[in-house]
Amino acid sequence: MSRLQGSGTISMNDIRNQFGASGSPDMAEYYRGGVNASRVHSYGSGHNTTVPTSGTIDMADFYNTHRGWHLVCGQVNFGSTISNWGYSNGSVIPAIGSINPTNYRGATILGMYRVRTTFKGTQHSQVIYMQGALPRNWFNRYTDGSFTLYTANASWNRDFSRNRTSWIWGSNYVSSTAPYSNGAVISPETPQ
Repeated sequence: MSRLQGSGTISMNDIRNQFGASGSPDMAEYYRGGVNASRVHSYGSGHNTTVPTSGTIDMADFYNTHRGWHLVCGQVNFGSTISNWGYSNGSVIPAIGSINPTNYRGATILGMYRVRTTFKGTQHSQVIYMQGALPRNWFNRYTDGSFTLYTANASWNRDFSRNRTSWIWGSNYVSSTAPYSNGAVISPETPQ
């Protein structure tokens, strides 16, 4: 999902579509970093800073805002056959890149990275690891740059012994290890 527009009319529906919704419209639901901090983040530098944390909130405060992550691409190589691009906090593979915020809906992001394997032919995959034993539809899509991946198409696994859940998309869905955009989005609300 792209940012909201930078001028003109923004509707409550635009805000709800971008940041999610629960029940009837209430602007207080969209304070930055407030009770619903999982919705309007102030991640990175210069992101969503026009949205107030309290007090008066206006539609125009949401110009150029978006729900997503600021990713800095990282890379680590295992021998000459496997390369990873994106983010890992070191608990799944060695630490690479950075991400802000480091959690989503209360779960720590353990890894969000693309893998290129060149053993017996080049294969690509997209991997997301979250802390906790989470349901498959805990989020339903991942969007980054020009492509969107749906959890319905992912290989999903709960690892109770390590208290983590993984979603992995294979080469049928991911064709490259293109750099991450500043604003990758995991979306729980949008129907597939």
